[in-house]
Amino acid sequence: MIERELKLHVPNGSREALEVELLRSGGSVIPLRARYFDTDDRQLARADIALRLRLEGKQWVQTIKAPGPDELSRLEFNHPRPGPELDLSVYRGTGLESTLRELGPSLRMRYETDVKRIALRMDTGSGVVELACDNGLIKADGLELPVHELELEQISGEAKNIFVLGQYWLEKYGLILDLRSKAERGDALARIAMERKAGKRPGTGKLTAPEARQLLKPRRAEHPRLDGAPAMAAIYRQSASECLSQIIRNACFLAGVDKHAGTSVLTIDYVHQLRVGIRRLRSCRRLFGKWIPIDDGACIQELKAFFKQLGNERDGDVVRLSVTPRLLEAGMPALDLPLTAGRSRRGATSRRLAAGSAFQACLLALLQELITEEDETRDGAPSGKPARKLARRLNKWLDRLCSDGEHFLTLSSETQHDQRKKVKRLRYCLDFTAPLFAEKRFKRVHDALTAAQQTLGDLNDLYVAQDYYVELAAEHPAALFALGWLAARQEQCRIEAQSAFVTLRKAGRLRTA
Repeated sequence: MIERELKLHVPNGSREALEVELLRSGGSVIPLRARYFDTDDRQLARADIALRLRLEGKQWVQTIKAPGPDELSRLEFNHPRPGPELDLSVYRGTGLESTLRELGPSLRMRYETDVKRIALRMDTGSGVVELACDNGLIKADGLELPVHELELEQISGEAKNIFVLGQYWLEKYGLILDLRSKAERGDALARIAMERKAGKRPGTGKLTAPEARQLLKPRRAEHPRLDGAPAMAAIYRQSASECLSQIIRNACFLAGVDKHAGTSVLTIDYVHQLRVGIRRLRSCRRLFGKWIPIDDGACIQELKAFFKQLGNERDGDVVRLSVTPRLLEAGMPALDLPLTAGRSRRGATSRRLAAGSAFQACLLALLQELITEEDETRDGAPSGKPARKLARRLNKWLDRLCSDGEHFLTLSSETQHDQRKKVKRLRYCLDFTAPLFAEKRFKRVHDALTAAQQTLGDLNDLYVAQDYYVELAAEHPAALFALGWLAARQEQCRIEAQSAFVTLRKAGRLRTA
């Protein structure tokens, strides 16, 4: 069967009130203890499969979960067991049989969970949703991670029900979207425990700060999985889902779901990767909007506003961490920079924005749009030859980009900035569609595009720094050094950018595989 559930983190200040409301509405308390199994080299986890034995009240249940059709869905098979022993024979005749038969002797318990669940089933009139509020711990060889989450599982009816209810609980209690399962978090914790045992990590007892940071690394962009010969709608769904996953996971960390990770460096990385994810999603919608009906309504406009707010903070980080060290190395006198003193305040601002109900509700609406559209179009007729259609569109963008870029030195600074945005958009769209194109030609174009993006990014950083030091020079004459250095470096960067577009033109056009 397919399990579909929405997971929301419950902040500390909301836990008691949320539990009280569930209990008053008829919720029941269930103690749950689960043991998760895998091989030492994580063969199940690497296949995105979770195998567990869970004591539900007085009954042991063996469960295996495998990837489903979307971000919120998993294939799930449950079998009651008389005790806490695995029985892999129950998977005979299924697609999991051969994998589990080979791994059986190597399986061992890697981590476990111990939670108190308050469960409540709600009939919405168009379906049944089960709410499960879990509070407890994930454990692996003495290491622990807290669990404080509200799960909304679609038992029957339409998928929109979990989102409608999710919106209510999110806004009432300030909940935060969290796509990580207990299995995903437990696997990461068990890896650290194994590294400690192998002597690869120092430390005993609780998680050290470096270990905590390892558990909460920023989520970077990944290529969507395109299996077989997918239709245009399937390529869009996989690409958009990958972008949204990057956005939600970094927003979750930035919002402080696991407080011990809130260092300045991580906050900066979360903001950067969150903005990358938003730009990728907008690029994705722009590319596929020619063939797929996509609603660029209020939610996307809100996302643009959030993107801009986060960008203001990102600009300060660029000046402080990227450009200013180069200026000091070049001989600029040290200055008392106001942006250094304000870093903690700006970090707190970005965390409040990410945790805010307005931003979280926007992400939830985007997720709902993607999931419900997928349900409606999954069985539709495939569109013919999507690779050729995409190649024509992307090559058209590529030609325009090169035509303007080959005269980069004559463009206004505003048009130069537009060129940078177009380069990013095209590169992201190539990442979405990479398997559809001839590998050698694709690599030449992608490499040249990446080099152009790097050069234009450097130039943009210099422009951002110039705006900052122009204001600073009014009170600090020593900042005039920065303005001179920045002007010289900008000119060199513009020359390099024009050369990068010439190289991009020589890389040729995309060809289908």
